[in-house]
Amino acid sequence: MKRNAFFQLVHKKDGIYLKSYPSVEGGLPLKNDDILTYLVKKQYNDIDLSVIKKFVDTAAREANAYVKVIDGTRLPENEYALITTDADRRMAKLRLFPPSNEGNRISMADLMDLVKQNGIKYGIIEKNIEIALKGRIYCTDILIAKAKLPVQGRNARIEYFFDVNKTSTPQMSEDGSVNFHKLDMIERVKEGQLLARLTPAERGDDGIDVLGMPLNPAKVTVLSLKHGKNIHLSDDSLEMYSDVSGNVTLIDDTVFVSNVYEVPADVGPSTGDIDYDGSVEVKGNVLTGYTVKASGDITVNGAVEGAVLDAGGKIVLKRGIQGMGKGNMKAEGDIISKFIESSKVTSGGKIISDAIMHSDVVSQDCVEVHGKRGLIAGGKVRSAKRIETKTAGSSMGTQTDLEVGIDPAIIDRYHAIEKEIELLSNEKEKVMQNLQVLQKRLKAKGKLDDDKMKILKANSARIKEIDEQIKADTQEYENLETQLEINAGGGKIIVEDIAYPGVKLTISNVVTYIHTETQHSAFVREGADIRIKGI
Repeated sequence: MKRNAFFQLVHKKDGIYLKSYPSVEGGLPLKNDDILTYLVKKQYNDIDLSVIKKFVDTAAREANAYVKVIDGTRLPENEYALITTDADRRMAKLRLFPPSNEGNRISMADLMDLVKQNGIKYGIIEKNIEIALKGRIYCTDILIAKAKLPVQGRNARIEYFFDVNKTSTPQMSEDGSVNFHKLDMIERVKEGQLLARLTPAERGDDGIDVLGMPLNPAKVTVLSLKHGKNIHLSDDSLEMYSDVSGNVTLIDDTVFVSNVYEVPADVGPSTGDIDYDGSVEVKGNVLTGYTVKASGDITVNGAVEGAVLDAGGKIVLKRGIQGMGKGNMKAEGDIISKFIESSKVTSGGKIISDAIMHSDVVSQDCVEVHGKRGLIAGGKVRSAKRIETKTAGSSMGTQTDLEVGIDPAIIDRYHAIEKEIELLSNEKEKVMQNLQVLQKRLKAKGKLDDDKMKILKANSARIKEIDEQIKADTQEYENLETQLEINAGGGKIIVEDIAYPGVKLTISNVVTYIHTETQHSAFVREGADIRIKGI
């Protein structure tokens, strides 16, 4: 039978000795820690550690090592039991140490009392305690209590029966151009189609630790099927179905279905403006002066002139927009257009195009201008995160502003509040002048006619409204200022080929200008400067 090596205290007239007993059949050798732990528990505090180490080294070579550790005598030590539990209280262990040569054995009853004194209440293995005691198994950890482990539950899981990863990035042709004629941006569904299935979470069962306390299973993820309109759930809320034929999208764990309205030809005199609760696909062009508004996506197969497009989802223009200074596009999602010229464009996501010319462009994400032309020239392009283009500006020195690193919506609101506070302050000054004139007349004459009194009261009320509005605006202005400070420092501008003189770069309010042709460069902010890095 395999047994670990152990030691014993031997009391003699001239002092106290340590005696070793060898391991049997591959048991573990004697350890310093065992001896030191025991001696500390027994309050032998002035032991020479070098003596202990020498004793352990000798015991490893000889069958029975023997060394004196203390002069004088002490009362004999009885058999000693050390009981420990692991950190998560899933098991308890007994480690016995032999009595000294004049000490007594511990009884089973005393040992069981010691187990209880250590708080061990559940899963006690009395048979192991008896074996350890009867077999005098010393310096060996014996499992004496085992917890009932919790039964782990299962996380909830949602299976979607449509392509949730429908990309908004168009395919690139071999020549590097973007193929805007083979865009498959809309994930279509049929009425009655199964959209998603929920497998609900299972909590699992509690366990009990060796101290009798509950052991909770790991927390599970609880999910539910979230959806917008045009969708219904089964009676048990575990399956989701579309009520209409249209297109489906997954946004922040919520499924939306929109039925698509198709315009078979141009948006113009024959259709009037389009305002649709869903997605719109225009087979022809959108003519100057007309508006297409959709709560979902807008797809235009033809060209867009000086028109207005407003989408709650994304906008895809397969032939681009020639806005003639009147074109205006706004999308909560991405905007993808063959080209953008002389237009105002605002996107809550990415903007992807072959060319952007003489336009005012704002993206809450990034602007990517690649493809065959890959040109940004003229106008102003702003992005919260990143601008990528092959060419910036032109050899003619066209003024081109590129700005990244600050959320354009925040900075626009910041400047709008500045203007609003200025206008309110000017209005307050004028109203105060009128109010003071009326107050002087009232004080001089003692009264005013009804019309003048109404004006006086209205002016007083307006002053109060202005003060409240200025206070609210000032608070919002300070909050936005804090946000701008927190977000400062990010953003990158990448010009793959050439950035021409005439290009102005702004990264988190730090400005620099291109004075000489700069090739294959990335522009980033470092401290108070904009640095150029090769790509």
